[in-house]
Amino acid sequence: MNILSVDQNILIWLNGFLVGKNPALDFVVKFLAAYLIYALPIVLIILWFVYPNKRKALFMSVLGGALAWFVITKSIVPHIWFRARPDLAILGAKEILFHRPDYSFPSDHATMLFGLTFGLYVFGWKKAGNWFLVFAILITLCRVAVGVHFPLDVIGGAISGLIGVGIVRVFEKFISKVIFDPLVTLLRKVRLA
Repeated sequence: MNILSVDQNILIWLNGFLVGKNPALDFVVKFLAAYLIYALPIVLIILWFVYPNKRKALFMSVLGGALAWFVITKSIVPHIWFRARPDLAILGAKEILFHRPDYSFPSDHATMLFGLTFGLYVFGWKKAGNWFLVFAILITLCRVAVGVHFPLDVIGGAISGLIGVGIVRVFEKFISKVIFDPLVTLLRKVRLA
């Protein structure tokens, strides 16, 4: 049994375990898989204002996740290895969420969520990192369960996010001096920091 077969079997098992059992569970799984991510900008804005002493950690974490998402996940990997989204009809899985048939590996959601999570750990805000880890796992597991990603897509996204955070960590002093500090100075002038 090769790794891609294991990947498909995990998707089929999760789909059978969580999807199609009852409408309430389907609603929750679909909400977690597709819509909870839209709360992320709101949560980040709230954290920016509620925890002013953690702004740098938050900024660097978001930057690491965004770098990984836009550069690694969207621009590099799909041109090296294109993997289509799961075909639930072929796999014999239940579909409750349609997703456009574009690349599947690595997962955009996993890249940003795990990049943000790893960044919070790396830049010293472990308590927030723990909460974001819970959300990252919930969202990405549900995305596998509804069949828009294979488990390896999520693992690839997590690795991509970690790489993005690593790059930001290496250039942290430069980024702080050239981007973060001037940005905070500007935001203070308009009373947003």
